[in-house]
Amino acid sequence: MSKGFGESDFAQVQAERANNQTIQQVLERDREQAQHARDRQAQGASGICEDCGGKIGDERIEALPDATRCVTCQAEWEAGNL
Repeated sequence: MSKGFGESDFAQVQAERANNQTIQQVLERDREQAQHARDRQAQGASGICEDCGGKIGDERIEALPDATRCVTCQAEWEAGNL
């Protein structure tokens, strides 16, 4: 008979909890970004990079409709924030 969680079972449960928390954080960040993009669109700033003020490429907008930065600025932002 089992006496409860073994060490490996406990480790798996902890890993699954950490994964679930990470997924929740990513989903929340995506939700916030989508709202931010909608707010910018309502202000007439859709397609304009929020950092440099340049045009966000049509291909980028088509692939990522919630994009608020051009590719260059997004790469710089990710390098400093991830």
